[in-house]
This record gives sequence, C-alpha cells and structure tokens, in this order.
Amino acid sequence: MSFFKLLTWNNGHMDLRYRENSYDGNLKITNVYRDNRSLDYSEINDKYASQIKRAQGAINTYRMAMLILFIGLVLLPAIVLGVVQNNILLVGAIVIYSIVAYFLVEAYNQTVINGVLYEMDQDLTGGQGTPKQKKK
Repeated sequence: MSFFKLLTWNNGHMDLRYRENSYDGNLKITNVYRDNRSLDYSEINDKYASQIKRAQGAINTYRMAMLILFIGLVLLPAIVLGVVQNNILLVGAIVIYSIVAYFLVEAYNQTVINGVLYEMDQDLTGGQGTPKQKKK
C-alpha cells in the first residue's frame, strides 16, 4: 500500500497487545483484535513477532535520527545565526519547522506500524473481516 493509504487506513478494529520478555527481548503477542477473536497465538507469534520487533526498532531509530539531525543541522545553527544577527524571527521559524518535521516523522512511523497491522489483518481475515484461523 502507498504512504497515504497506510496513513489513513482504518485500524480501529485492531487492538494489538504484546509483552516483551525482559530477559531476551522477545515479543509475545497476546491480543490482535478488539473483539477478542479466538486465534492461534502461537502461530501469530511465530509469524509476526519479529516483524513487530523490527517495526518497533525502526520507529525508535527514525525518532533518534530526527532528533540528532534536527539538533545538529537545524536548531544549533539557527540559534547561533539568530544570536549573531539579532534575529529572533529566525528562531521562531525554526521552532515552527521543528513542529512540522516532528509530525512528518511521526506520520511515517505510523505508516510503518500500520503496514504490519495491515498485513496481519489481511492474513488473519483474508481481507474479509472474519478470522480464518480458529484456536484449536
């Protein structure tokens, strides 16, 4: 799916919950849907736990990269230029820019997790909204 479709995809029927093991960092998915459908969670964990862990790692990486790049390449030079030139308007514009940049990065992070949720939903329901898997 494209960026805007993943960004606006309605995932209100999903309620992904998982626990992370404090010793080895592995994820255990405990719930996927709001209506507590009976699913084979061992199969779901085998297939999707690593994808969720990678998505979680990617989101944290994007956040840290945005923070480091923003502070080093935008905020510090703007403050220095603003002080040297006595231009407070420049610092204000950078603050507005930082808010916009933050929302853009978070929008991309939302598409990362929505991509995993969309794939899970399509696989578990066959795109029909009803579960294919039943707990045995």
